[in-house]
Amino acid sequence: MKNKKGFIATSLIYSFFLVFLMLMMTILVASVNNRIFVDRINEDIKSELENQGSFIVDTLPAKNYNIGESVTLANESWQVIEDKGSQVVLVLARALTKEEIIAAIGEDGNTQIYGTCNDSSCQVRACFNASTSVTGGQLYCWLYGGNTNLYRIPSWNPTTSQIQSQNYGQTIVSAVVRSWFNTHRGVQRLLSKKKLVEMNINDGALTTKGYVRIPMTSEVSNTTNANKWANVQPFHLLEKNSNIQTRIYNTSMQNVNSNTAAYIRPVIEVYEG
Repeated sequence: MKNKKGFIATSLIYSFFLVFLMLMMTILVASVNNRIFVDRINEDIKSELENQGSFIVDTLPAKNYNIGESVTLANESWQVIEDKGSQVVLVLARALTKEEIIAAIGEDGNTQIYGTCNDSSCQVRACFNASTSVTGGQLYCWLYGGNTNLYRIPSWNPTTSQIQSQNYGQTIVSAVVRSWFNTHRGVQRLLSKKKLVEMNINDGALTTKGYVRIPMTSEVSNTTNANKWANVQPFHLLEKNSNIQTRIYNTSMQNVNSNTAAYIRPVIEVYEG
């Protein structure tokens, strides 16, 4: 009888132990699944916060757009420069900030580069403000060889060989805009979805192709239209005027020395729909 009771007691103990193990395993599995589920939610939230989420507007509705009309796209506000039917030319409604410019060219507080800056916008020179060769001057136009009569032509996107020929120099504005474009998650999302139009870009010296530029002289030649979207000025224009001059818009198109500071406003062309 004692053996039978001992056997029953032992069986009960093992049974309770097995039930305890099963409960622990169930709780552990549930905990792991919950952790995985929470991690996935966190990753989704993080993705959206980094401009990769589904809430980012990456489609421009198909309709007729008015010059100066405001649209939201790629997590930015833009203004319409031209409606081409199935394609729309847009200019950033704001100027690029000093933080964005520093991220592009790694220069901070250099008066040879910057003009007037504040927390929300920053004026930049097209070429170094220097009358002698400076570090990087070969890249950012200005003069070469110590000869004050020889100036590199301010250019939007010269090739390496064109820079080395000492005839052309990349503008600071070009370096900033193209770096901004390459690192902007929202705009890169448009590019990956094939929403951007590849444009022919002629700066008055060289012709190239690309998905980003700055406003052209022809787009501000009609000041009535330009004033509908040119709320942030002065800003740089694409074309050069001479080897030592570029153009800006400040109420009207102006030819200025290429060390004149102005705001930077990127331009893109987008497919509707």
